[in-house]
Amino acid sequence: MSTSTTLSTAIATVDHAVARTAKVIVVIQQKGGAGKSTIAVNTAACAGRSAVVSNADESAGAPVVAAGIDVQGTLEKWCAGVREEALPFDFVVTKSKLDILPDIINDPDRRRIIVDTPGFLDVDPDAEWGADPLGESRTADALREVLDVTDLAIVPITPSKITWDECEYTIERVLKPRGIPFLVVINMHDPGKDKFETQLNKVKVWIDERNYPRVTDPIRRYTIHEHAYENGTLVTEYKMSGTALKAREDFMRVALTMEQML
Repeated sequence: MSTSTTLSTAIATVDHAVARTAKVIVVIQQKGGAGKSTIAVNTAACAGRSAVVSNADESAGAPVVAAGIDVQGTLEKWCAGVREEALPFDFVVTKSKLDILPDIINDPDRRRIIVDTPGFLDVDPDAEWGADPLGESRTADALREVLDVTDLAIVPITPSKITWDECEYTIERVLKPRGIPFLVVINMHDPGKDKFETQLNKVKVWIDERNYPRVTDPIRRYTIHEHAYENGTLVTEYKMSGTALKAREDFMRVALTMEQML
C-alpha cells in the first residue's frame, strides 16, 4: 500500500469517527458469571432514562440502544420480557452476525450503544503475547467488529478472586493492545456477608495497584437483581423500596462514571 493510500485511509477513518454521534460501550470479561448482561441492560436503562429526547420525528429511534452479540441471545430474552412502555431504549441482538451493528452505530439518532458480549470469551490459549488472542470463530469475529469501533469498555470484576485473573487478561491482552479505554466495575458485592468490607477492600487494592480506572463504589448484590431476568424487569422499574433505591443508585453511578469517561 502506498504512503498516499495509507494517509487517505487514515484521514477517512478519522473523519468517520468525528462524524459518528454514537458512542459505543462494550461490557466485556473473559470469565462468565461476572454479571455482564445485568450491567449492560441496567446501565442502558439508566442511560435511557436520562437521555435527551425529541418529538420532532416520531420515526426516530431511541437515543440509547442495548445490543447483544451472544449467540445465546441473553439480552434479547431479557428485553423481550420487559413491558414496552417500561423499556427506555431500543435493543438489537445480532447472535454474532456481522454487518448489523455498524448501521446502528452510524445512525445520527443514536447517542449510546451499550453492547453485551458472550458469557465466556473464546480465546486461543496458545496465542503469543501481543498477538490477538480471540481465536477463530463466528463469535470472535463479531467481537472484533465491535471492538474496532468501541469508545469505552466496561470490565466487571467480583470481590471473589475467581474473576480477577480473567479481568486482568481482558484488559492486558484484549483492550490495551487495541488502545481501548476501559473502566472496571466491582459487581456482586454482598454487604450482608462482607459487613466490614474486607473482601471489597481487597479487590479495590488489587485494581488500584494496577492503576486500572474503576467506579468508586460497587454494584451491591441484592436478591431483587437475581429475579429481574425471569420477571422481565429493569432496575429503573423495581417496585419502590429501600433496596430498590440502593440498587438504582448503584447502576446510575456506573452510568454517570461511564459518561465522564466518554
